[in-house]
Amino acid sequence: MPSFFLLGVLPQVQETPTMKLHALLDWNDISHKLKGLYRREETHGGGQTPYDPLSMFKAMLLGQWHGLSDTQLEQALKVRIDFMVFTGFEPGMDFPDATTLCRFRNRLVHAKLDQVLLRRITGQLERQGLKVSGARGAIIDATILQSAARPDRHIDVPDEGDAQIIDSADREARWVKKGASAFYGYRGYAAVDSEDGYVEHVEVHPANEAEVNKLVGVVDRLAPGVEAILADKGYASQANREALAQRGIGDLIQHKAQRNAPLQPWQRQANRLIATLRFKVEQAFGTLKRRFHLSRARYFGVAKVQAQMCWAALGMNLLKAHRKLEQIHCPGRGAPA
Repeated sequence: MPSFFLLGVLPQVQETPTMKLHALLDWNDISHKLKGLYRREETHGGGQTPYDPLSMFKAMLLGQWHGLSDTQLEQALKVRIDFMVFTGFEPGMDFPDATTLCRFRNRLVHAKLDQVLLRRITGQLERQGLKVSGARGAIIDATILQSAARPDRHIDVPDEGDAQIIDSADREARWVKKGASAFYGYRGYAAVDSEDGYVEHVEVHPANEAEVNKLVGVVDRLAPGVEAILADKGYASQANREALAQRGIGDLIQHKAQRNAPLQPWQRQANRLIATLRFKVEQAFGTLKRRFHLSRARYFGVAKVQAQMCWAALGMNLLKAHRKLEQIHCPGRGAPA
C-alpha cells in the first residue's frame, strides 16, 4: 500500500510525463522477471537487505530517459518528487548511491535481462492495443556508437605471455571508417516494427564487424510473425536472401549493383519503394540519439553498451506509446516519437 508521503504528493505529479509513462505498464509483471538477482533472495542469509529490484530498475530507466550519470541520478532521487513517486523511494530513506546503481545495472547485464525486459514490455504494449501484433514487417539497420573511452594506443606487457597493442581502455571497441571519417566504438543494430516504429530488438557488435553478416542473427531473434525484412543495400548478399527464403520471410533488401552488372530498371524502382518505407528506422535512431543520448556509449564492453541501447529503446517505446495514447484521447495532440 502506498505510504502517506506517496499518497500526499501523488496528485501533484500524476500529470507529469514521468508518471504518465509509469501508468502505462503492469510493473508486477516486470517485477517477476527481476527475481533472483540477489543471492540473498535464494539463501535467505544474513547481511544487509538489498534494495527492491523493481525500484532499482525504475531508477535505472529514469537515468536513461533523462540522460543522467549514476552520480546525477543519485542526487535526483533525493530531491525530485516525481522520481521518488515513480521508484517508491521516500525522504528519510537510505537512497542507493552511484556505486549501488552501477552494480545493479551490472547484475541485469550479467543476467542477460536487457532483451528479456524489452520483449516483456513490448508485449504489454501489444496487449494494450498500442502496438500492432501479429503479421508485420521489420526494418533493420545499424548506427555507429562511439566508445565512452578516448582512443589511446599503447603496448600492454603482461607478466606472462606476449605483449599486446591496446587501442583504448575500452578493449572491445574497434575502429571503422564511414565516409571520410573514422570512428572508434561499436555498431548498434535495431529491428523496428514497420507498422508503428517500435524497436523490437537491438544488439551491439564491435564497429569493424561487417553489417552484412549480422542480418540473419537479428532476424532469428525477432518474435514470430515477421512477414518481411526491409534493409538497405548494405545487407544485400545472396546468403542473406537465401536465408530469408528458407525462413519463409519476404525479401525487401535493397539491390546492390555489381561490377559489370548495373541495376536493372525494376531493381532501381524496388530500391526507391523500399527507401520510402525505411524512414521509421532512421526516425528511431534519431530519437534514440537525440532524446535518449545514445550517440556515445556510457560504458565499456559489448554487453554493457547493448544493455544501454536496450534501455534507450525501452524509453523510446514507452514515449511512443504515451504519445499514441494522447492522440487517441485528445486528437490533434502528440507527435510520433
